[in-house]
Amino acid sequence: MGGRVSRWHARAMRRLLCLCLLLTACDGEVSPDGGLPEDASTPPGDAALLDAGRDAGGGAEDAGGDDAGAPACPREPAAADRARFVVLAHPFGDPSYEVLALSADGALSRPGTRFVMGEAADSPIVFTPDGEVGIVAQDDGSLGVFTLDAGGAPTVVHRALTGDFYAAGVVMDPAGDAVWIRDAQFRESGGGLYRAPIGCDGTVGPATLVAPGRLAYGMAFLRDGTAAVASKDLLDDTVDASGLGPDLRILDPSAPATLAAGDVFPEADWIVAGFTVTANERHALLGDNAAFSATGNRLAVAAIDDGVSFVQQIADVEDPVAIVASPFDDAAIVVSGFGDAIWGLRYEPDAAMPLTVTGELSYQDRGPALPDTAVMVGRGPLEGLVLVSENVAVRRVRFEGGGVITDLGPFELGGGTENIAGPLGVQP
Repeated sequence: MGGRVSRWHARAMRRLLCLCLLLTACDGEVSPDGGLPEDASTPPGDAALLDAGRDAGGGAEDAGGDDAGAPACPREPAAADRARFVVLAHPFGDPSYEVLALSADGALSRPGTRFVMGEAADSPIVFTPDGEVGIVAQDDGSLGVFTLDAGGAPTVVHRALTGDFYAAGVVMDPAGDAVWIRDAQFRESGGGLYRAPIGCDGTVGPATLVAPGRLAYGMAFLRDGTAAVASKDLLDDTVDASGLGPDLRILDPSAPATLAAGDVFPEADWIVAGFTVTANERHALLGDNAAFSATGNRLAVAAIDDGVSFVQQIADVEDPVAIVASPFDDAAIVVSGFGDAIWGLRYEPDAAMPLTVTGELSYQDRGPALPDTAVMVGRGPLEGLVLVSENVAVRRVRFEGGGVITDLGPFELGGGTENIAGPLGVQP
């Protein structure tokens, strides 16, 4: 599990490796221009959707819809026991997004629907609680915003929504009436956390800087409305001359104010890639994939149930790009991008060292190839089903309870650069 990578270098290298792997596998069958070839999996009827995606939401950039000031509307969670849709980014050629169907029993299928926005950044696509509005941070710092109807047909609302932010990732507000934008730049360049309202028609209004900060790498809402935030500094709490300061904070977004803060990494050169909070909200799990840290890549565990305090560190975890905690509070997985692996962890909340590495999963069919983004269904019969994007597939992993983690194998997408998978999201 050893090795060190940088978040920014990792992205470029991962894309190059994806392309090289695909070129090797496809044996010359790649479309000459790298875009959607004539025989792509998009059926003829979806050509109009591709064109509509290019034209909807104004031009290449826009500053918000006409209804940006519309009052908030209630977005009640959709039924927990239902079929869902998954939206998957395809970064190569003309960047596009594909709608996959996830049946009530957890099977994936491809209706053949694609739409066009900008190229997705390395962070999950998020949805409002009702599953109608999807939002993604894009590679140029803009937001891509779309809606899905009951049959999974997409409408692009904003192809590239810009503002004072440069989006590295997005987090949905629990109420579904706003999206939070992580700007992972230095605060001098506008870094921090922004909040943008979501109208009833899916339009996203102007974003407001709520918490200026430096390198906001991760954010997760807690049930009481506060949020765990991994960042170098935030609000008035800044790093000292050596670059040291609290690494993890509990933020009251409504004030805004820092309620608690603590050190997780003893050095200043950490870069958080994977980040999550356990279902019981007792611990935050952070994955460091900094390239130049003397400590190497690693996982860290912080207690957050009574302030913020360091609990545990696990060394030599190569490129921990995503971490997912079981909804049953007994396990977790860490996705190793350059390690081509998914590692299982036993989680014992009351133990002095809550995480224990149990080893790589026992893979079905084949092992992962450059796995990246991971998202989980958190409600209903599919609770604990995790979807992981990898080179030309979406892998399904299931938390079974009792600490058991089952790999259900890859859902293969086929050859061609148009099938290389990027970030993804699943309706709640």
